[in-house]
Amino acid sequence: MVQHKAVIKNVLSGDTVILRGKPRANGPPAERLLALSNVQAPRLGNTTRDDEPFAFGAREYMRKMLVGKEVTFVPEYTVSTVNPPREYGSILLANGDNVAHLGVQQGWLKVREGKARSNQDDEAQEQELNGLRLLEQEARDTGKGQWSASDDGVRQVSYSLNQDPRTFLNAYKGKALDAIIEQVRDASTLRVLLILPDQTQQVVTLFLSGIKAPACKRDNAPDQANNTSEPFGEEAKVFVETRLLQRGVKVVLEGVGQGAQNNFVGSVQHPAGSIAELLLSNGLAKCQDWSITLVTGGPQALRKAETAAKVKNLRVWKDFVAKARANDSEFDAQVIKIVTGDTIVVKTADGVERKLQLSSVKQAPKQAGSVNPNGKSRDMKEVGYQFEAREFLRKKLIGKQVHVVMDYKKPAQDGFEAKDCATIKLGNVNIAQQLIEKGLATPIRHRKDDDNRSHCYDHLMLAETKAQEQQKGVHSSKDHPIVRIVDASENMTKARQFLSSLKRSPRQHAVVEHVANGSRLFLWVPKENCRLSFVLAGVRAPRVGRSTNDKSEPFGPEALAHAQDLCLQHDVEIEIDNVDKTGAFIGNVFVNDKNLAIELLEQGLVYVHEYSANESRYANQFFAAERNAKTSHAGLWKEYNDEQPKQDLAQQQAASAQQPAQPRHEYIDVVVSDMISGSHFYVQLIHPAEIKQLESLMKDLSLHYNARPATGSDQPKPRVGDVVSAKFTEDDCWYRAKVRRVSSDGIEVLYIDYGNSEVLPRSRIQPLASQFKTLKPQAQEAMLSFVRCPGKDAEYGVDCMERFHELTAGRQLVANVDAKENGVLCLTLYDPKVSTNAEASINLEMVRDGAGLVNTKASYAAAYRDILRSLQDAQAAAQRERLGMFVYGDIDEDAF
Repeated sequence: MVQHKAVIKNVLSGDTVILRGKPRANGPPAERLLALSNVQAPRLGNTTRDDEPFAFGAREYMRKMLVGKEVTFVPEYTVSTVNPPREYGSILLANGDNVAHLGVQQGWLKVREGKARSNQDDEAQEQELNGLRLLEQEARDTGKGQWSASDDGVRQVSYSLNQDPRTFLNAYKGKALDAIIEQVRDASTLRVLLILPDQTQQVVTLFLSGIKAPACKRDNAPDQANNTSEPFGEEAKVFVETRLLQRGVKVVLEGVGQGAQNNFVGSVQHPAGSIAELLLSNGLAKCQDWSITLVTGGPQALRKAETAAKVKNLRVWKDFVAKARANDSEFDAQVIKIVTGDTIVVKTADGVERKLQLSSVKQAPKQAGSVNPNGKSRDMKEVGYQFEAREFLRKKLIGKQVHVVMDYKKPAQDGFEAKDCATIKLGNVNIAQQLIEKGLATPIRHRKDDDNRSHCYDHLMLAETKAQEQQKGVHSSKDHPIVRIVDASENMTKARQFLSSLKRSPRQHAVVEHVANGSRLFLWVPKENCRLSFVLAGVRAPRVGRSTNDKSEPFGPEALAHAQDLCLQHDVEIEIDNVDKTGAFIGNVFVNDKNLAIELLEQGLVYVHEYSANESRYANQFFAAERNAKTSHAGLWKEYNDEQPKQDLAQQQAASAQQPAQPRHEYIDVVVSDMISGSHFYVQLIHPAEIKQLESLMKDLSLHYNARPATGSDQPKPRVGDVVSAKFTEDDCWYRAKVRRVSSDGIEVLYIDYGNSEVLPRSRIQPLASQFKTLKPQAQEAMLSFVRCPGKDAEYGVDCMERFHELTAGRQLVANVDAKENGVLCLTLYDPKVSTNAEASINLEMVRDGAGLVNTKASYAAAYRDILRSLQDAQAAAQRERLGMFVYGDIDEDAF
């Protein structure tokens, strides 16, 4: 008889196998079913009948001995009375052993009696049967195989799952179970016999997690007309069969399939490696999004294998064309605005603003009942997780430097604009992943072949699984959160209702939602859950045009842009002074403890509004900041002419000559706290409540900073304009101070509650804690009205200061505020114990003693002609009597 070579594809039973021939160019290898002649094995069961005893043992003996091995087979005869016809023959191993003989010898097969066929020799047939009978008797005598007396040869197997698949999965999830691959439906769909820890057996359909192979033609499909294999489907199936079919493997169940109740998703573990990775790397499968997140060990290895096949254009990727990467596909930028729960605006290093949507992210839906602000009122009711998503992104990203990787561009469609979609990372943290983990968004379900997706898509899917398991956000069974925000600036009446509660705390936390121009903002106050229209006190910003045809004032757009850079969507602190007739709140905004108005004034982007500035506790700082901007010709003061104010003053004086001015009568109680010269000094206004607050503040300040260690090198270096705590050299006590100048010699500070200044080393300066910033500075800069004295370092300067000290030291004085110029009070001082009339002032005493000169050029002089005449008479008397500065005769008035 003719001998043939073949490979055992699988063992159907203890006496029947399927042989596989050599590979063919135009299709799968030829297959041949062959039953062993002269022997028979117990019949295996199926869904309709049970196994015969020892049927599974016989099959296992043959499977372990034959599957995947190359053998020699000899076909002997065919029985055509069965359907389909069955071919019988013998199989020889590589060493020449007859498989039928081995099976009978081990007790798994019985001798099947029969006569020789037409093409067989009777004597040879009888000789073969005699040999098998001897082997069978030997097995009986030794109790081998089915002749065993200690084993009934019956297994417990279930072909359908008789319990909830989730319960079964939870019992064995993540465990490596012994298994046998019984059938390969296609390269990624297997029929698996699980051998459970209690030795019972369960047949399941297993989908390889993370991949999908091309479909194959099914032998028992009801619709044969549409039953065709996809390209490379048959090749992929043979690829898996040659490696796994009827092999003993480990199976890890990872999820429940999307079909019948005994369908599961899992991984096959084999000593030779992962079949899923092997399929992908050979271009015989593609990654599958919905199950790749379930893969034990993560999806990275599968994605890497798929990428390698794409690069080589293998099989299913033969037509793949990689997307060309743009030059700006990866860059760093600063987040300047959060638009929605999945869209942000960034500014690149070149100053270009780009609107980006988080790749593969869909924001949480807005639930029924949400009401957007409309009309004049900005009341809002928002149901769902969109508000929380925006807040999460704002707190996490606003003002931060992020790394942007552009993934794809979404074209304009359905009335929506085109969008650039990117993965945003803060450090090593993927923001989209964190958003999804918190249940504040979900990943987009892309089409199978859609490459327009996040390059971290698998991580997003894993994040959603984690959120689902923890029932967070949109995956929670709880009611959706409801956010209600009231518009406190709807009108003046409503604003006044909120005013008292908002002023209760010296400073309130707020969030800047919108910047209308350099001095008008729209804020959200979380504590009060209200929105405010807010106007910066003390300043006026240039107007910004509302449309392209509406022209803006000079530097209006620049002021708007700078204010947006500083505070848009930032957390700020606010101090509220009052409300205006439109319902807008007036006060101060602090960004990182810096007064926003002062920052804008320093840049020359807003003006001081003199009336409201004079009413503010920060008046001195406002005017000083504007003076600095003028000096440096910044912004609005770019073309500022230092001579212009003098010309304006002359025009004002000329106008005053035509229209008599009226003197002011605004009396205040003051104490002189420090002197710069004989006519330039600082005063403290006598307010009993504020005096007590200052005393309490000084006591707490000392206790706080004496308990702290000295400033270390890790502390930020003070900058000009910073309000700090400084240790005064004379008494070693801590006081509030403002940094005037920073140099190699030290740091010059002005003590804002007393007016004196000195240069200190950095070790005697510490940042001022926020609880000590609520009380306004108590020292007010002042000048003697109509009187000029030489500077401290000029001739007679010290003498003039000493005379002023004699007249004012330790005394509570009364002052008339004759004028305010650039935040400096112009005062006529009176000692109530000495002064008897309006002319009997300390100003007059200074002039009468030759310690000061009359300044007739003051802009407010026209309203005080009587006082000026008295001062001029006093100066003439001092000159006649050679007093003070006139001891050697008249002096040059331009000398100081």
